[in-house]
Amino acid sequence: MNDWEGILPSEEEKNRAVMRILDTAMPQKKSIWRELYRTVNAVGLRTLFFGVGDCFFLAVLVLCVCLIPAAAVMVRTIYLASCLFMVSPAFYALAHFLTMWKEYQTRTLEWKQTWRISFQTIMALRMLVLGAVSVVGSILLCAVLWSLSGQVVSFVWMLSVAFSALFLYGGGSLLCQRLWGMRAVMLVPVVWIVLSLIPVTWESASIWLMQIPVYVFLLIAAVGGGVYFSQIYCLVSGRSHIQALL
Repeated sequence: MNDWEGILPSEEEKNRAVMRILDTAMPQKKSIWRELYRTVNAVGLRTLFFGVGDCFFLAVLVLCVCLIPAAAVMVRTIYLASCLFMVSPAFYALAHFLTMWKEYQTRTLEWKQTWRISFQTIMALRMLVLGAVSVVGSILLCAVLWSLSGQVVSFVWMLSVAFSALFLYGGGSLLCQRLWGMRAVMLVPVVWIVLSLIPVTWESASIWLMQIPVYVFLLIAAVGGGVYFSQIYCLVSGRSHIQALL
């Protein structure tokens, strides 16, 4: 029996081998926040948005020159809710469309797919950053419009309208992009603009929007936020494929 002791594995070695097999067969559930944090540390925000600074500048320029002045003119009218619904996701939509279009045309997306870090995680992190900036922008926009309106409506109501539009657009955009690829990046903004123009050109619809209470818009925002973060989870967890984004 002693001759076999140097050949056969010990109990400790057997246990380690079994644990390695179990870890390989049943990997631990990935934490999306840990994965995103690791990606930020490895890549950095500057590299994450490398080469698309002009896209953000153009998005801000369109907002400041065209959309925000138009909203300021209509803020004292029955079209306030319609303006908020259209303008709130404008920066997110413009920045997302312009960056994706530029990277698609310059083939930068193909280059990013060669990174050792997950391309889906990169895209999810970018969407989260754009979403966070858009939330801050929506709060500032509502504060300015609320002041210009003479505080005739509740500031909380204006925020609920802005957040419902932003989260609904963000969630719908990511869902459509995951299902239909690059075509959705171009199609979703067009559909959103058409739908947003309906209450602007239809007075009865604008009046109806102004009468919707806060809790309804907050419920819409919650649903849109749920869809948005579920799509982020699908990207980071690998449940959506890179090809779905192109």
